[in-house]
Amino acid sequence: MKRTWIVALAVCAAVLFTACGKSTKNTESTGNTATETTARDSGNTESTAEASQEAPGDGAEFKILTGKVTKVADNMESMTVLNGDTETTIDLSNVVVETSYAVEPEVEVSVIYKGEISGSDAANAKIVLVLDSQESMKVEEATGSVVDQAMSTFTIKTESGEELGFVKDNFEGQDSGVLGKASGDSNGSGAVVKVTYVTVSYDAGSKSNFPLKVEAVK
Repeated sequence: MKRTWIVALAVCAAVLFTACGKSTKNTESTGNTATETTARDSGNTESTAEASQEAPGDGAEFKILTGKVTKVADNMESMTVLNGDTETTIDLSNVVVETSYAVEPEVEVSVIYKGEISGSDAANAKIVLVLDSQESMKVEEATGSVVDQAMSTFTIKTESGEELGFVKDNFEGQDSGVLGKASGDSNGSGAVVKVTYVTVSYDAGSKSNFPLKVEAVK
């Protein structure tokens, strides 16, 4: 039997994230949380064709494969994605799945991963996230101080004064305390961090930023 959980992320009036439950292994979310993405592009992107036929040694840390789901294991431990003429089976063990719809055949997804996928061979890839399909998705970076934290979201303020909200969803560095602790009456810690992330745009016009890695800036 397929396991499908739905984690709802609400859009608050101030265009900031509100607290909601953390996603767990193999869940789907309707997460239409509004956050605008204007941070600089780090250039670590791939087209659909490149993602399935990349050359070994590609230096991009996080990569993106976009395709249509053709098969899903009954226990949601794996799925097969059709990319061009190539079918690639993706291991979903301990992977966070944040999609608006249940992962099933004909649903299009973007798979964020590290390592290498060569044709149908994903043995050397570590799957990080499965998100709604986004043809223009890019891996981006933003640096700023943490001005707000909730159970499942955080917000940074960049040097230009822009505030960016992110979903706390099993990103690299999450368990290291990199976001700091709230000080005084504020929910912010003031910790300066660099966030590597991707953005999903939804049909309703809202956006959600999903961090892949958060690093302390000294």
